[in-house]
Amino acid sequence: MKKILIGLAVVVILIVGALFALPLFIPSETVRAELIARLEDATGRDVRIDGPISISVLPTASLSAGGVGLGGLTGKGEAFSVESVSFGLSLLPLIGGNVEINALTIAGPRIVYEIDENGVSNWDGPPPANAADSIEDLIATEPAAPEATAEVITGLDKLSIGRVTVVDGTFVYRDRQSGTEEVVEGVNLTMDMPKITGPGSVDGTFRYLGTEYKVALEVGERASAERFERIPVGLTLSADGGSATLDGTAFDGDTLFAGAFTGKGDSLRNFLGGFAGLPDAPGYAAFALDGKLVVTPSDVLVESFQGTVGGVPVTGGLRAAYDRVRPGIGMKLALGKVDLAQFSPPASDGGNAGTAGSEPIDFSMLGLFDANIDFTAEEIVSGDMAARNLGMDVKLTDRVLEAGIRSIEINGAPGSGKIAIDARAAEPTISGAVKMSGVDIPAVLALAGQSAPVTGTAGMDITFSTKGATSNALASNLQAGGSVTLTKARVTGLDLADMVGGDASANTLDDIDITTSFASLTSPMKAEGSVTWRGTRFAIAANVDARPLLLGRDVPVTFNAKSDRVSIGFDGAASLDGLGAGRISLSTGSLRDLLAWIGQPLEAGRGLKAFSIAGNVKLTADSFSFDNAAFTLDKSSGVGTGTLAFGGKPTLTAGLNMKILDVSPYLATPKNAASGGGGGGSGGGGSGGGGSGGGGGGDEPIDFSGLKAMDANLNLKAESILANAIKIGPSALTIKIAGGRLDANLSQMALYSGSGTGAIAIDGAAKTPAIGASFRLAGVDALAFLSDAMNFKRIEGTGSFAFDLKASGNTQSALTRSLSGNGSMDVSNGAIRGVNIPKMLQTLSVQSVLGWQPSNDKTAFDKVGATFTIDQGIVTNRDLLVSGKQFQLAGAGTINLPVETISYRLNAKVANKNGKLQDFAAPVLIEGPLAKPKIYPDVQGILQNPSGAINQIEEIGGNLLGLDQGGNKGGGGGSNKAQDDGKSGGKKNNKKKDGNKSADPTSQGVQDLINGVIGGQ
Repeated sequence: MKKILIGLAVVVILIVGALFALPLFIPSETVRAELIARLEDATGRDVRIDGPISISVLPTASLSAGGVGLGGLTGKGEAFSVESVSFGLSLLPLIGGNVEINALTIAGPRIVYEIDENGVSNWDGPPPANAADSIEDLIATEPAAPEATAEVITGLDKLSIGRVTVVDGTFVYRDRQSGTEEVVEGVNLTMDMPKITGPGSVDGTFRYLGTEYKVALEVGERASAERFERIPVGLTLSADGGSATLDGTAFDGDTLFAGAFTGKGDSLRNFLGGFAGLPDAPGYAAFALDGKLVVTPSDVLVESFQGTVGGVPVTGGLRAAYDRVRPGIGMKLALGKVDLAQFSPPASDGGNAGTAGSEPIDFSMLGLFDANIDFTAEEIVSGDMAARNLGMDVKLTDRVLEAGIRSIEINGAPGSGKIAIDARAAEPTISGAVKMSGVDIPAVLALAGQSAPVTGTAGMDITFSTKGATSNALASNLQAGGSVTLTKARVTGLDLADMVGGDASANTLDDIDITTSFASLTSPMKAEGSVTWRGTRFAIAANVDARPLLLGRDVPVTFNAKSDRVSIGFDGAASLDGLGAGRISLSTGSLRDLLAWIGQPLEAGRGLKAFSIAGNVKLTADSFSFDNAAFTLDKSSGVGTGTLAFGGKPTLTAGLNMKILDVSPYLATPKNAASGGGGGGSGGGGSGGGGSGGGGGGDEPIDFSGLKAMDANLNLKAESILANAIKIGPSALTIKIAGGRLDANLSQMALYSGSGTGAIAIDGAAKTPAIGASFRLAGVDALAFLSDAMNFKRIEGTGSFAFDLKASGNTQSALTRSLSGNGSMDVSNGAIRGVNIPKMLQTLSVQSVLGWQPSNDKTAFDKVGATFTIDQGIVTNRDLLVSGKQFQLAGAGTINLPVETISYRLNAKVANKNGKLQDFAAPVLIEGPLAKPKIYPDVQGILQNPSGAINQIEEIGGNLLGLDQGGNKGGGGGSNKAQDDGKSGGKKNNKKKDGNKSADPTSQGVQDLINGVIGGQ
């Protein structure tokens, strides 16, 4: 700065001196050439004088020259030029050796300070290179020691300059490295300095970026006329809004100025004008600053300053070094409490911000200077957020900015961070890191000028980087990695209530404890933790690639959530509205409870408990579809493809391949039925069968509500079907459920070693439920089938069955009482368990009269055939035929299902001694409880023809009552001997009876009766 000022003064003096020294009567062109030569020799620069030159002596000596230009040291353009310079010279003082110059006018001066592409100034030439650690030394508190003394200037005490006027001057600062240019224009100055060594003043104005400033300079008398040093000065710069004052000493050794400065005013924004471009905010109003200032040829040092800006306490120190490749700024700045709202501009409508992303970002400011800044703040407030104890380091070197937050507390949450901007390349790079813990989420959102229905605390540990010359490029090239943690967070306003039946709690996630980590923005985010939704705690694990969200596309998601209520896994793509497609796994202990929990309640009923599914699925707003999905429901399992439509009543349309289809939970069962059927009393076969039947089921209401839970259209193949106790093998069937009615058609059915077809219809929507069944079965294992279907375990063999049945009622007993229909059965090559019919008939005895005792014997048969009808639960059969090699039974009877009793009369044929079938002496009766009936011969038939009965029994190898008839064939008559034998025999037997004190009186009575009949009594 001193060099420039001295240089300008020297140039002006040289011009004046040269004009004065030239002979007065030499032609002007000769004067021009001589003047150019002398100036170039004195300055070492190219000189231009292409305007008119005028010299006059009378009446007063006056000199003028126009179009003067002085080249820069770099040889590129002119560093100084004037449109004209003129002055007057008093002749009489010359006689005494004094020079009095008056009316010096410099019109249109233009000073250009330019730094070329290599950082070389046109005034100073190449500067010294920066030391490696020079940026660290920018922060200083003490001025550098003087390195030079002022030059001795003689003769100045004989020089007097009256008034100097500068008209319409311009100062240009141009940096070709950064492409910036600053212009101070309209410089108009009036300098009054009667004696060059004495006091003087400078007053004037200039404009910078539209703001007009007034300048007033007072210069005191120097201590020594021979030395241009230690000049007392006072400088005031004022504008609308405030003023700044310097008061000190200029040119003290190598120090251009040392003294105090003050600044004050009612509008810092207006005062600084274009210098700072401050926003229109209340914080940039009143200001007051003061401190100590030292200016040298290489730097400006503010040893310390203090004051207030907008009521905020400000202290610190500053050093600006300009004798470098790039100017450097070192600063310590400490602030008190800052409310950012006081320093923020009013909100705007955003203007034309939509195109700003493609405009290049101006990073040129980073090339204007180097910097080393130590910044602290007691507190920075933004809305409800407060950052306390802020400590920052900012370094700028060769277009590389590094800023580090060494300490900060945001609403009590400690943190740190750093950012680096490298603007040396055509595409600047930005990188950094942020680390925080215990951050209040609403406060952070407020700091960013945002709001969201989220509470709780957050932590983060994130690094990031990007590059680009525009905002769009920086956004598209952004890379980041790290983790974000939410603790005890709560999210509201999710708008999920309508999806779960209007439950408002569905709009909230509570107690969120989740850590989300990501290696980069090009890799999925990983989240682990737990969250509570609608009172259920879920353990969460997820991987999400969020990048497609920026393009409005579905997001790849891997998600697992586990709770006591349901476990869900998903690997696919999802959209912001919660819909998507992929592979899902879901399991729950109760599908019925789960559907009710998510707003799809079913009517109360059995079944629909344990459920799981795993396969490819797609979820839309109104449906859930699955493809090749493996699933289990209650005890059923299989693989299926289909769609479950929501809205109103759920509707399932699917094709299923079942391993096991267990329909037992959905069949009619009394709500509180005890286990086991009413199987009759405890009476044995021989004792007349005590107890009554079971009553055909209980009177508790039957629950058909499971059929009302949903509608369905199913094409189903099953390896196994279970219907209560009935077991069916590989089958194919269609099932339609609509409005509480089920229609099932079995086109293929393998069961109990046989096959068949069938149909079942259940109307569970009617006020009185109705059931219909029609089946055709062939090659069936009769024992297994009848045992499972009717709990009847007496018949073995291979059978064919056909029946068409209908029933209606609200209870099991009502269904049984209303049962109607018809059917037939044909069983071959089997056996009747629990009885040996030929042996039973051959051993007719007193106990037989009371009922044959059950045994572990079997009666083998060739065929059992019968047709039957059912009316009001009573099965009527009129054509029962059971045939075997040793016997044949033909009969008719009824089975009363409501009371579970049987009444049958069978006519028997048994093989005689010759192997031929012959009629049995008496019919066989089956009566009593169905579970344990009594089987006995019709004694009345024997009594009507006792001799014939004896003969028939003897023909089949039997012995009626175990009597020895001595060859008597039981004729009613005969000789006396015979009669005597009969009497004696009778008496003998009576004696035996009398001697048997333990004989059963009932048996004895029957035997006496028969003996009497046989004996003719």
